[in-house]
Amino acid sequence: MRYALALDVGGTTIKSGIVSENSSISHAGSTPTPANPEKLIETSAQIVADLDALVRSGNAIGENGPIKPEDVVEPIGFDLPGIVDEEAGMAVFSASLGWKDFPAREMLTQRLSRPVGFGHDVRTGALAESAWGVKLKDFYYIAIGTGIATVLVLDGNAVAVSSWAGELGQIRISGWNGQPIALERVCSASGIARRGAALGLIDEAEGAAGVYRLLDEGNAQAAQIVEYALTQLARAVAPIVASAGAVPIVIGGGLANRGQQLFDQFHTLLSDVLGIVPSPQVLGATLGSNSQLMGAGLRAFQLADSQPSPF
Repeated sequence: MRYALALDVGGTTIKSGIVSENSSISHAGSTPTPANPEKLIETSAQIVADLDALVRSGNAIGENGPIKPEDVVEPIGFDLPGIVDEEAGMAVFSASLGWKDFPAREMLTQRLSRPVGFGHDVRTGALAESAWGVKLKDFYYIAIGTGIATVLVLDGNAVAVSSWAGELGQIRISGWNGQPIALERVCSASGIARRGAALGLIDEAEGAAGVYRLLDEGNAQAAQIVEYALTQLARAVAPIVASAGAVPIVIGGGLANRGQQLFDQFHTLLSDVLGIVPSPQVLGATLGSNSQLMGAGLRAFQLADSQPSPF
């Protein structure tokens, strides 16, 4: 059994762990994310050093018992949020962390003196879903949380012809008051919560779950908020489906916790927008909040397999 050291950098925390080829995670950890790029590299390098030391000490335990140093592939997995150029290894932009043109892969590779399997966090999570979660080779992944990001997966590979691929949440739509607004300000979990708070239905800290609680209690305004949000999302997704064909849609992120009711409602609304165009199956992602960490491990394995043998 092979293992990989993996780091998933988020806007608040860095998730870390040892990922097996079967997708299990051992020795999971969480560290606050530094906003400073140089500090991020140093913090990430220390996490890797600590995991390495754990393995060398014989105290790292995987799904088949102790993890030996020779069981761990040389590359590490590392993913980042924001606008990411995977080919160049560059964190192009992160609004929440203030990064711009940050050569993350090169800096971490030099600091660790080992290869880095590098990627965008949502695309990385979609790859893990393809390999270990929903186990589909072709699907359109929509991550709905604080924002909205999407990934088209074809033949098990995330399609990204530029660093801005997947930023569906940034397109402009007509908002609640008819004024132009970014899609994710209406359709994301935070957008739904914000609207509920603006109408005095919930405290925004309750999140979208607060709006859905009222919906389940029969509140008409809550129902209108959810239907409007999902209708706008369906209108944004429909041209993609019409162009690419009825590739299955997989919904992940915090809003996916709503479950089958959300998937069924979105399927119905999408079918209405598509008209005679066949509507795709709508499924929920299965790996949960650790999908990106698993995917970082998967990138490490893929990089290890692509490197020529030293023998």
